[in-house]
Amino acid sequence: MAKNSKITELDTKDLSRKSTQSGMFNMGAQLVSVILQLASTIVLARMLTPDAYGLIGMVMAVIMFAGLFRDLGLSTATIQRKELNTAQVSVLFWVNVGVGFTLTLILAFASPIVVWFYDRPELKWMTVALGFNILFASLGAQHSALLSRNMQFKQISIARILSAIFNFLVSLIGAIVGLEHWALVWGAIAASVSNTVIVWFFSGWQPGWPRRNTGSMEMIKYGLNLTGFEFVNYFSRNLDNVLIGRVLGAEILGYYSRAYRLIMFPISTIRTPLAAVALPGLSSLQAEKKRFKSYYKQLLSILSLVTMPIATFTIVGATPIVKVVLGNDWLPVVPIMQILAVAAFLQPVSGLFGVVLLAKGLAKRHLHCGLISAVVISITFLVSVNYGVKVLTMAYALTGYILFVPIFLYASKGTGITLIDFVHGVWRSAISAIIAALVIYYIDLSKLTNSSLLNLSIIGLLFGIVYLLIVLWLPGGKMQLISLKNRLKEAVKKKVIN
Repeated sequence: MAKNSKITELDTKDLSRKSTQSGMFNMGAQLVSVILQLASTIVLARMLTPDAYGLIGMVMAVIMFAGLFRDLGLSTATIQRKELNTAQVSVLFWVNVGVGFTLTLILAFASPIVVWFYDRPELKWMTVALGFNILFASLGAQHSALLSRNMQFKQISIARILSAIFNFLVSLIGAIVGLEHWALVWGAIAASVSNTVIVWFFSGWQPGWPRRNTGSMEMIKYGLNLTGFEFVNYFSRNLDNVLIGRVLGAEILGYYSRAYRLIMFPISTIRTPLAAVALPGLSSLQAEKKRFKSYYKQLLSILSLVTMPIATFTIVGATPIVKVVLGNDWLPVVPIMQILAVAAFLQPVSGLFGVVLLAKGLAKRHLHCGLISAVVISITFLVSVNYGVKVLTMAYALTGYILFVPIFLYASKGTGITLIDFVHGVWRSAISAIIAALVIYYIDLSKLTNSSLLNLSIIGLLFGIVYLLIVLWLPGGKMQLISLKNRLKEAVKKKVIN
């Protein structure tokens, strides 16, 4: 490839089929990853203590904060850019690597501060070791972005699955030999290294030396606005872990982190793959208003169709879920997970609009929305943590609903997408999920047998049947399901032919 050759643009012909295929690859990979993570949780929760998970939660809050600056939003800039050449990508690659190396050093020198803050000496070398994950990830950031830009999600999916396998195996071996919290640390490092190696192999792109006057500065500015959003958004996503660990202790943080992971496992199976497909798809249509709006509504409809029932099912099935996945010793997780599920009912579908702003190049407005949300939620955490983990969780869920409408109205201005479009995309799923949950709650099958697994299976089956029946009964529900079915059949058929 020439040093300054043009990067191929995504062909928008038959975009619906390409998106569906990409989504299927992504969801399949995410499903496998979730299964591996669930298997890991089921096994490791019986081998490791809540304190071990609390320690990893403490240090990961710090690592994730530093990781906000690793990419500087440059991967998203690569995906969103309408026209792109290899010289620009090379500049972004070296910026990523330089920042990653700097952050790794900063974390190493800052590790004594982490120990002082939490008063846990174990965190020093955990912070140093996990700091290298930032450098490893920065080495593969642009390679992953190029794969995403061209919707090569099959290759990305393979990388994700293999890295999850390495994470599981290394963590398991570490737990067996008695490494406790270090088992989780080495598993995370193995996942990061393996993912970077694999995306380098699949992308086939080799970075050149950085050069001046490549036109990269506009992309860097775009990325810095996105990084600003990630910075302020961090507090609304991780300040809870920091405060719970500091005020309430490692054991409570262990319960809280397990509750959060359990509710996010299945939701991420849908949300993460769809968001990954949405950005290149919407970016390629940014100049076509009607197609852009239609594509967004299709994605919103699919996302709500799956994530909303998952959230409501988690509320009514929390006890058997915890017993099956974590065991009876983790029952304090149940009420925390139920409250988090209330927040998770809205968050995935409302968060999809952030992708719209990024695809439109409105990274600065994206930053403004994140700033408003982060300030309000951070204040909520700071006040509510003194009243216990349940109060904090309830306050967090309530704040999300209060902020939704004003932030959406501000964010959507001039984009061609309205609040009515949002409601139109989610109302069937919302009503059906709530009714299905109420049915399960009132008939109460949680103690039907002595087997938690059997109870969970029965509740899940009945919930699914009621949910689908309500969707089919509501106006337009049958057409919604038929349309989704036809898109899936077409994508599979074309995949086989190709």
